[in-house]
This record gives sequence, C-alpha cells and structure tokens, in this order.
Amino acid sequence: MDVGFLILCPDRNKGGLRNTTGSIRSYAWDRDMIAVVGDDATTADVKELKEICPTHKGQNTITSLINVGMKKLKNDWAFIMFSGSRIPVFLERKIAMFATKDTDVLFPVVDRKWDFISGSFNGVLINRKFFQKAGEFPTVDMQKHGMNDFEMAKMFWALGAMEQGVTFKAIVGMRII
Repeated sequence: MDVGFLILCPDRNKGGLRNTTGSIRSYAWDRDMIAVVGDDATTADVKELKEICPTHKGQNTITSLINVGMKKLKNDWAFIMFSGSRIPVFLERKIAMFATKDTDVLFPVVDRKWDFISGSFNGVLINRKFFQKAGEFPTVDMQKHGMNDFEMAKMFWALGAMEQGVTFKAIVGMRII
C-alpha cells in the first residue's frame, strides 16, 4: 500500500512537526511526508519547517491545508494528521486491513464519535485519486454565519463523496495521540 503522510501544521509548531515526523520515521519506514502551513506563515517559518520535511503553504483554513496537501502529495493514499501527533505502532498493517477499495475513507473513532462529520480528522486516510474525483473540501469562512467551518466543510465534502460511491469506515483503535 502506497501511503504518504500529510501533516497539517496550522500553528507552525516546529517541535510538534519534529515529534510527528519522528514517529512516522520510527513506525512507518521509508514513507513520504509533507507538511502544510497556513498563509500566515512567514518565509522564515517555512524555511525552518522545510529543514524537518517538505513544507507547502495553504490559505487560512484547515480545509485549504488539506486541499493543498492532497495536490502536493504524490502517494496513492494520504494519511492526514495534525502536527504534534504520533502514529501508533503497526498503523500500516491496520489500515491495509480496512482500506480495500479506492473509495474507502478511514477515520478513527475518538470519544465515541463514529460518524465522519463530527468525528476526529486526526488520522483520516483518503485515496488521492478518489479525492480528486470527489472534489476538494470547501474553504468558505462560515463562522461569520454562526456555523462550525470544519464540520460544515466535512459535511459538504461527504455529500459529494457519497455521490462518487464512498464508503466511510470508522476504525476503533486507530487513534492518533
């Protein structure tokens, strides 16, 4: 299984990115990884983070970081996680057991939330070709209308993905810490 790691780094935390890349190097041997920061990152921030792993710049929303990362990552599958997180041992074995088709989207069950919309996005696995087919996450700022940006964006993306035949799989024990 050709898995690459997409590390969302909205806070530009160098220590958190080191922690995450270290766990990937320890538990997922010889895997590609990239980091994506927001548009508020300075050139110096990006330069510092590029010393740790390839870093790209998105816009001002988490969904824009995901969209940019999915374009830049070259692997068939993207494992999306936030900087500062660590992957568990034998993660690849677990995801290979559940990701059987390109239309499978895996996400961890955290705090008894087993639906894609309200569930954790720290540890989502999406096939890159399927993502291109389903379309990008919306990046509109909805907070000014009193809505949670990220959950609404996930809902809109999920609707488009369902039209393309997605199978959402909530996985117990795949929690990213």
